[in-house]
Amino acid sequence: MKTLRFEGYSDDTFGEYGLTGDDIDNCASMNPIQCVVDCGEYGRLMIIGQYSQASCANGCWMVGVSKVEEYDDFPNWDMRLREGVETKYSPALEIDLPPGDFNLTWYINGNKVDT
Repeated sequence: MKTLRFEGYSDDTFGEYGLTGDDIDNCASMNPIQCVVDCGEYGRLMIIGQYSQASCANGCWMVGVSKVEEYDDFPNWDMRLREGVETKYSPALEIDLPPGDFNLTWYINGNKVDT
């Protein structure tokens, strides 16, 4: 079984560190970083990471999940929130993928970026 793990680092980098090692740097802008996980006939999801600075001296990453489009079916994939592997101060989202190929497409604040 293939498992993706999404988590943030520092105040500017969010990525997938289970299988691909892909990550995106938003230059500490606090803009959300989104990743569409597309598994073809098995569905797709959008993962959102956003750094939230609760005070001037502290901050943590938030990790969320959404449908990609309003009329998409929400896939029945196993998902878990865990403590971050390297960043104990923020959560990590693990997703067990269905069989077959998958594709990740990355965005910063809704604008597509290359990895």
